[in-house]
Amino acid sequence: MRFLLGVLVGYTVRGKQKLLIRILVTLALVVYVVIPAIALLGLSIDVQRERRSRPVQTKVPALTGLTYEDAERKLHTANLNLRLLATRHDPAVQPGLIIDQTPAPGEEVIVGYSVGVTVSRRDFAGPGP
Repeated sequence: MRFLLGVLVGYTVRGKQKLLIRILVTLALVVYVVIPAIALLGLSIDVQRERRSRPVQTKVPALTGLTYEDAERKLHTANLNLRLLATRHDPAVQPGLIIDQTPAPGEEVIVGYSVGVTVSRRDFAGPGP
């Protein structure tokens, strides 16, 4: 670039070789303006194509504290599915409520993804002594 600009400035200052000056100016415009503009346009098109090819994503809603049926309805509106991972006894939570979920609320997942939940259950202790 320095060489090309140096030759261009040198010939312009002298005022000689007008045809050469025009050729150098044209060459400089092509090399430093037109080619990079074409490359950036191609890159922009590739980025847009890449973004369109990605699957649509949605955020996972918070399900903790909801019943299984309420969580199912909430996930249905978010275009997600519900999957029961486990049930466990938690004395601090009313039986039948969701106590944990995977993935966490707010995470972005692909539409149609299954959200796993753990539901509290009543602890059925056997007959006493």
